[in-house]
Amino acid sequence: MRNYAGHPKAYGGDFILARIYSPNLKAGASGDVTDFFNGSYRVRFRLFWPGEVQVSVRLIHSSESVKILQRNWMHDYSKATHMGTFISGGKKEMSKCALRLSSDRPLCEYRKKEDGEYYACYQPKTLPCNSLTITKFHMPPVPHLTKEEAQLLAKKNTGIQIRNIFKPVTVLDCTGLTFMDNGDDSKLASDVQSDITVRWVRHSHPWIGSRPAHIKATVTIPEILDSIAVGGGLEDVQVVIGIGQHFRPYPPEVFIRRLQNIRRAILRLLARSPKASVVIKLENIRELGSMMTHLSNWYGYMQNQAQRKVFEDMKVAIVDAWDMTVAANSFAVHPDAVIVSNELAVALSFFCH
Repeated sequence: MRNYAGHPKAYGGDFILARIYSPNLKAGASGDVTDFFNGSYRVRFRLFWPGEVQVSVRLIHSSESVKILQRNWMHDYSKATHMGTFISGGKKEMSKCALRLSSDRPLCEYRKKEDGEYYACYQPKTLPCNSLTITKFHMPPVPHLTKEEAQLLAKKNTGIQIRNIFKPVTVLDCTGLTFMDNGDDSKLASDVQSDITVRWVRHSHPWIGSRPAHIKATVTIPEILDSIAVGGGLEDVQVVIGIGQHFRPYPPEVFIRRLQNIRRAILRLLARSPKASVVIKLENIRELGSMMTHLSNWYGYMQNQAQRKVFEDMKVAIVDAWDMTVAANSFAVHPDAVIVSNELAVALSFFCH
């Protein structure tokens, strides 16, 4: 790797994504990048299919950009706020809400001491705190970037295709190996002759997006897990947890605290119902045009590392949506139907066996 002046770098820290793919087969696989912290990197690929494959290596962020992201990530709660709407008795009032607010004005504080979760709004003029009904996300720009730092994080400098000449690789066919075919697993799942009820529940704050969130209709994932009734034939309940994208603008301690609370709730569920199955869906990559200081894929990568660490010794399965979307070169916060169907097939392979 070289620096801005074209000289070889003597340090690592660059954020790189790599993939192999065969356009004719519509097949792809992600690569495992090893950082030697001296400016050089090794990428390993598992060759899943025979034939010619193309190699793609992208520099998502230089190490200099990663340092900026890390600095703005660790303790900055100001990158994401909400406008809260309080409604009561036909009256409506608006007030700023966030995970952290200065205490120079009266606050409505929504906290649970047992799990450390906290949310607050500036107290409205006349309406009570319990009348908070809707929150609308707001993402202000980061005020403390220099001109040079902003240029480093600009879209044109993000996700650059490394221009080394990677010649196509020919993968020879092989025999004597046993492969797990997710296609077979998905067919098995679709053939299960049982009543299946799927319930999708939105987790509570933080929630980022263009649409308002009805706060009274949301609960935390631990509360959802604790509310699952077992017995009466429901001992084999199946749970899929997907969390992460909405936490990217916040310091890592917010996400880690939520993961720890989810971990404890999963343990409580498994104690009540040992036959229950839990799947953790990791984050996928999103658009390279996203606001890098708030939503960078580097944040998602780090949060996925946290998820693996928190749940590594538990009876849970992992659906690696990150791996799938890197392999498919799908830079979309909401992946297309093909990728989602593959995620479902992997999840069902854990449930239906």
